[in-house]
Amino acid sequence: MIKRLKDSQRGFSFIELSVATAVFSMGLGSLSLMMLAAVQGTAEARHRTVAISQADSMAEIIAMSADAYGHYVYPPEGEAASCDGGLCQSDAMAAGNLLYWQHYIREELPGGGGMVCRDSTPDDGTLGDPSCDGNGTVVIKIFWEESRHRDTENGGFRRVVSRLPW
Repeated sequence: MIKRLKDSQRGFSFIELSVATAVFSMGLGSLSLMMLAAVQGTAEARHRTVAISQADSMAEIIAMSADAYGHYVYPPEGEAASCDGGLCQSDAMAAGNLLYWQHYIREELPGGGGMVCRDSTPDDGTLGDPSCDGNGTVVIKIFWEESRHRDTENGGFRRVVSRLPW
């Protein structure tokens, strides 16, 4: 004897399966966008953490050699001076520390750079134009670029400024 299924027992129609697949796909798409935003936010937080850490690191380096802090402000370009017999003068040590510090910032931050200068208005400037006026306190400025924010008014450039007590 053959049993016949009632209309209510026949299963899903093709239209129902298509709608369920579309809803499921939109959910997966939203989940992937959410994960992308989380990854970008994590990268931005890492960049800011590196910048703050490096600003603090340079402040400690300057504090350890307080007699040489003037060598960090507006330093000359070029290679670090060599040390005779393993002993370094304060200017040679400052030049070496500064070059290593700037190299690390360029490696770790996208479009990054850092400098130490005197500035009476430290919360301005960019890497190309740090706006150090030579007055005021000694500040450490670190700049980098966040590509996700390029369409903002500052072009995606970020800045960390650390003021020294001198």
